[in-house]
Amino acid sequence: MTALADMTRGKSAELDRSKVVDIDLGGSAFKQNAHRLMAEWARSPPFYVLSYGPPQVVCGRYADVQEVFADPERFSSEMPRGRGFEQFDKFMGLQFITQMDGERHARIRRLLLPAFSARSLARLASGITGIVDAMLDAIENGADEFDAMEDFGAQLVGNALLTAMLNLDEHQKQAFLAFHDVLPRTTYTKPGEPFPPECVAAFDRAGAIVNQLIAEKRTTPGADFISDLIAARDQGDKLTDRELFDQIFTICGAALSATSRSAGGTLYTLYTHPDQLAELVRDPSLIPAAIEECLRLASNGYFTFPRIATRDTEVGGTRILKGMVVRPSPLAANYDPDVFPDPLRFDIRRNPKRIMAFGTGPHHCIGNILGRTTITIAITRLLARFPSARLADPDFVPSYGGAVGELRLEHLPIRIH
Repeated sequence: MTALADMTRGKSAELDRSKVVDIDLGGSAFKQNAHRLMAEWARSPPFYVLSYGPPQVVCGRYADVQEVFADPERFSSEMPRGRGFEQFDKFMGLQFITQMDGERHARIRRLLLPAFSARSLARLASGITGIVDAMLDAIENGADEFDAMEDFGAQLVGNALLTAMLNLDEHQKQAFLAFHDVLPRTTYTKPGEPFPPECVAAFDRAGAIVNQLIAEKRTTPGADFISDLIAARDQGDKLTDRELFDQIFTICGAALSATSRSAGGTLYTLYTHPDQLAELVRDPSLIPAAIEECLRLASNGYFTFPRIATRDTEVGGTRILKGMVVRPSPLAANYDPDVFPDPLRFDIRRNPKRIMAFGTGPHHCIGNILGRTTITIAITRLLARFPSARLADPDFVPSYGGAVGELRLEHLPIRIH
């Protein structure tokens, strides 16, 4: 374990033991009860988790989560690398924009913005609509029952986003999807252990394709995401080769899976509230606000990227030592009754503001409009095509997988008629 982790663990005796919680943050039992636990976190001060790696501080109340997100000087996004911190190095050495701070973060963000411009999003929305319709055609031509995750929600990454954004061929797409499938295992890496070999192999295959795509787009640019990034300039500045590789790989190889997880949470929430679902079928203009409410209740996970405390400090009355890992929970914040009254109640007319599904502060997700647009298109077209669809089993119990911090809905059987 690194000297920083050793130092923090050695000072953990100074912590308030009444705030230590014995919990497996990535365990199956935890995930099955995550929404209930998030409601508890939303009313509780930050607490400590001292098992499984460096000491961690979990924040769930809205004000506490917002404080951590908004203060990169005290809570750095640039996590230590190496022994003891393997579970937090989700991309195995690559550095995504959300793992940067200060001017470096601001510079990369400026250079990425053109790829998420209104013009680019309009181009993507048109392509995504056509692909979603083709997915629904395949479902309609099949049996009366389909899996809303396997056949629809999870396909938004491979069919809609990767195809619309990158125009990948089937071989390239499958390499990214294979990496998406094994990526969660990196977050279960124990301190001092190497990353699972299947993760390394999938990383290498997807990485080779990213390098190939960059070379092709430099020679023959087109109307696509990678070409936009290669062409991006800010007063003569541009992304370096390493920066270009890291951002493309993390956005397309992993970060887009958040849209799939959010779509799963949205689908489950809607189909377990049939009366409100029927309202959306009757009045599709309510769908955008309903999706915001779904994102509040069932966004893609209970943790985002972790932070590291740069000095001894405190949040919400809980002491935090320099070098401690801080885990703000945007999902728990969305359950805070001081911000969202009666937070466990689903209401498509709530129209919630300031939800944390895409973070807040300087690291507010740069792709949030793309994610919202994709889910809105998917839900709108799905409800228009199958207005009478319902859960195949009214007593369906969800099961969740994914990385530590993720709630990846595994199945959602739906009957069309």
